[in-house]
Amino acid sequence: MKLILVETGNGERSVSVEYIPVTLNAIRADTIVGCDLYLQNCINNGIRYVLYCSGTSIVKSDKIEELHEHQIKKLFIRKEDKKIYLKYVESSLKHIINDDRVNIKEKAQIVYDVAKNIVVDLFEDPRSGEQVERSKDWVSNTIDFIIKSKDSFSGMMSMISYDYYTYTHSVNVAVLGLLFAKYLGFDGSEMQSFGTGMLLHDVGKTQIDPDIINKKERLNDEEFAKVKMHVDLGADIIKQTGCVDSASFIPIMQHHERDNGKGYPNGLRGDAIHKYGKIAGIIDTYDALTTKRSYADAKKPFSALKIMYDEMKGGFDEKYFKDFILFLGSGGERQYQKRKNIIPVSV
Repeated sequence: MKLILVETGNGERSVSVEYIPVTLNAIRADTIVGCDLYLQNCINNGIRYVLYCSGTSIVKSDKIEELHEHQIKKLFIRKEDKKIYLKYVESSLKHIINDDRVNIKEKAQIVYDVAKNIVVDLFEDPRSGEQVERSKDWVSNTIDFIIKSKDSFSGMMSMISYDYYTYTHSVNVAVLGLLFAKYLGFDGSEMQSFGTGMLLHDVGKTQIDPDIINKKERLNDEEFAKVKMHVDLGADIIKQTGCVDSASFIPIMQHHERDNGKGYPNGLRGDAIHKYGKIAGIIDTYDALTTKRSYADAKKPFSALKIMYDEMKGGFDEKYFKDFILFLGSGGERQYQKRKNIIPVSV
């Protein structure tokens, strides 16, 4: 079948326009993507981008099959259109996760990028019930991916960002939390509540002065007191949306509580901390240590765990901390294989 390329304008592209690749497998037949799709054309040692399908046109199934026949696996979008594209992919996430033509790495990248896009929107409008519902849907789809895909652990772990931003940290701890929950044998309902709370756990930081959140130097007592307020602020914000169950509040409220009673906001100790809070505290701390911050370089996993064990002794539940170490070294599968009855939950 002949491949027809349609050029835009006079066929020349502006050097000010930046294009980024997207997998063809994320494009569903007979849908409207919402942003222009391009093909990359290499001519005379130069690269030119030609319009394949406009953002307002339906991507026909025969056109997609035509690309597959020509072994074309990637299309391109303008970088400025990435948010539009990710919103489109988000609407197709369940389909993509269950599509055998999409490999594990592609699925993991899409799942991670969609989550980042959702959290950015959430942090811009934290009181929006729509953003919280999107977060819950993402958790549901990610549970489906994690449970059904044998290699989801390696795929998702390879996506985790080691540059710290509040939104990437939120995605990182949600991903780690869901993978660890699977390892521990949580059922689908538990994973849904826990994962939602993990993704939303730092939403209260949107109410804290960014200069304090991003400060490179050590916080003074007054600044630290303000930062600690993010726990209660986040819980209040999410409560006002009326969109999550009571169990989802636990990671939000307890991710800074510590087994020795030295945490905040309530100084809970030992069994007074729910298992979701204990696990959230371990993962939140681990990710903070292993990502690059404005005031500290990222620690290697072993170094981070050693700091948590030596310098924060007594702060973390001994059993869950040991399980977390085993989980990181096991590929996330050993305990899960003993549980045959986990059923994905749909929101």
